[in-house]
Amino acid sequence: MLICTECGRTFEQPQEAEEKHGLDTPPYEKISMCPYCGGVSLRNAYPCSICGGWITGSHIITLDGQRICDGCYIRYEGPDD
Repeated sequence: MLICTECGRTFEQPQEAEEKHGLDTPPYEKISMCPYCGGVSLRNAYPCSICGGWITGSHIITLDGQRICDGCYIRYEGPDD
């Protein structure tokens, strides 16, 4: 799953485009874009196994493969003693 950091929408496949940079002939640069807003700031996203929110940065992966966001990890681990 991908998430656009510009509009916050998630999608499976980005829209592909060519950027010509003013050139008349190829090779052109291939760009992946958000299919909703056309943004180019895309990141991999994973659903948190506890809250379902999207995780785009660092996260915890448990031994059984669950992905847990920082907020849920802190909430369920409790404060440090």
